[in-house]
Amino acid sequence: MTDKWNAVILAGGIGSRLNPLTTNICKPMVPVANKPMVDYAIDHLQFAGIKKIIIVVKHLGEELRALIQSTWTPEVQAKLGIEILVPNVDSLGTADAVRKVAHLIDSENFVVSMADIVTNLPMREFMEFHESKKAQATVSMKRIEEMASKYGNALIDDDSRIIRFLEKPSSDEIYISALTGGTADTLPIINTGIYCFNRDILDLITSTDFMDFGKNIFPYLLENTYDLYGFVRDYYWLDVGNPTTYLWSNWDVLRLYGFPITPNGVRQGRTNVWYENNENPAINHDNFVCFGHNNTFGPNCQVKELSSIGSHCIFGENVTVNRSVIWDHCKIGNNVIIEQSVIADGCEIGDNCVIRSNTIIGPHSKISNNTKLDSQTIKEDNS
Repeated sequence: MTDKWNAVILAGGIGSRLNPLTTNICKPMVPVANKPMVDYAIDHLQFAGIKKIIIVVKHLGEELRALIQSTWTPEVQAKLGIEILVPNVDSLGTADAVRKVAHLIDSENFVVSMADIVTNLPMREFMEFHESKKAQATVSMKRIEEMASKYGNALIDDDSRIIRFLEKPSSDEIYISALTGGTADTLPIINTGIYCFNRDILDLITSTDFMDFGKNIFPYLLENTYDLYGFVRDYYWLDVGNPTTYLWSNWDVLRLYGFPITPNGVRQGRTNVWYENNENPAINHDNFVCFGHNNTFGPNCQVKELSSIGSHCIFGENVTVNRSVIWDHCKIGNNVIIEQSVIADGCEIGDNCVIRSNTIIGPHSKISNNTKLDSQTIKEDNS
């Protein structure tokens, strides 16, 4: 089945809501448990057996292309039996991105995925469902208990056919739709941003100026009686849209909520601890943590649960890291406590500092000795 499938990953996100973490990198490059988000999207597709993956980049596209090519080298692709293409195109929307790479899609059906979500959507089952319905388009969906208005909503009938689609509706629109086109027990069902298409959809995309799937393509399909279905299942899915959900995504991946999506590195035995390059740091640490490589830890350092440590970091003595994310090339002073916070690349944290409660420190920031930060956002080069 999977030889009949290609995939397109949309990786053009700027990540403005993730600032200051995205000061110098685009959203698909942001690491979750030491792995860029775009790599989770690639893993998800190749685990499902898809052999050809086309990645459409935009913001900081050359940097993202270089990152992808450095990880997914020709040798790695050959070993895995996959082909990853990162064409040089400039797109203006989700549908336009597919339009620009339509000539590279040579399969009967194809998946469109996103590089800024973390999910373990059962992809093979999703693809089989799409084929069984002989659908022109199938949308990945799940039920959520709250905040449905943040996402695209849908009403579906008993055959899983979508009968109404609302792109990020208001509460009133959700209520009115329930009265006019469905029942209360069908709500809220949200669009989780992964799609299956029959290649016939390329004719529609290339013959129109439609730019967006949610705003243009899906309403058109409904209005013109195309076969549009919703695949509704209970699976892990997180929109990594802001620093708080970013922190959650690291915790969830470390707890294997998204399995088979896992942190970067080699898992140690039956524990949930990952070491990059199988490099076991001489440090006291809990379960549900991951480490990069070439880190140096002083005496009496502790890395507690749900923490991710990048690479090339230097830690002084008596440092405690708890439920936090530290990126690469950071220098942490002596007697420092870091709790439930994120520290981006190249930061320097002075001695006797306490950083806690969703504090976000942007890249290359310098925090002076004896500083206490609580629920604060620090931008780059802030001494």
